Amino acid sequence: MPAKRQANVADLNVPAAFKVELFRDSHVPIDSDEIYRSATDMMVQVTDRPLMEPWLDTDWSSPVGDSGIYIRHTSYGRDPSRLYTQYIIWGLNHILLSMTLLDRYCQTIAILKYRENLVGEIHIAKRPPGGETRSAQDPSALMMFNQRMLGSLSYINFDVKITYSAKPLPKKLVYLTAIKAMGEACEKGLPAVVPGMSTTGIQQVTWKLIAMSQSARTIEAGYSRMAVIKTLARMVSDEHFSEVFVWAKVDGHAAGIGGFTQGTERFSLNTTT
Repeated sequence: MPAKRQANVADLNVPAAFKVELFRDSHVPIDSDEIYRSATDMMVQVTDRPLMEPWLDTDWSSPVGDSGIYIRHTSYGRDPSRLYTQYIIWGLNHILLSMTLLDRYCQTIAILKYRENLVGEIHIAKRPPGGETRSAQDPSALMMFNQRMLGSLSYINFDVKITYSAKPLPKKLVYLTAIKAMGEACEKGLPAVVPGMSTTGIQQVTWKLIAMSQSARTIEAGYSRMAVIKTLARMVSDEHFSEVFVWAKVDGHAAGIGGFTQGTERFSLNTTT
């Protein structure tokens, strides 16, 4: 029998012409939780914009700790910026994948180039002295994180119901997979109609959202982005990172089913309810 066709399982479409050079300062360590939360907040906002929209210098401060992520653009001639949404998505995913694989979380500068031309930089660094620092256990920090994540969502009447399983998942890999899933949805085009979206990260940690029934065989790629944002916000708020099953609704109607899993396939395109 032919293999079952899966949802959109392709990785981010990074061309060979796009290069990232990393410069690490291991003498300035940064807590991994600070980095992942800053990156999540950043990706929520970045993936809500068109792929070829140029960005000027922008900062994202971690809602916990004293670090942040800062993008710096490069201009050519009359162009105000050549740092596009697409490049930021590729660059941030590259940095986080490298940090996660090496388990090295420290001050880092990423130089982004396209066709050998400098297009911008992404800095992960400590904030200048004098800024407010919050503990990861500070309830107001968690509230701020969730508000910032959910504040820019495109679909107002979008809701998720989640159920945790007993199988734990590594928190870092959940963050990494969620950030990658947002980028893949943006690349696909948030209004694009698809059978489903599937993103696999390190150690087979997978995010998936697929059409919920035979009567509604497609979803918008943006539904996957919305669902992963809301699911991750809930997991952070609950401080609970395990396999999780998700039912998504738009305007009160079933829109998709999926969740975070590891290893064994849980959902396929011919899942029905």
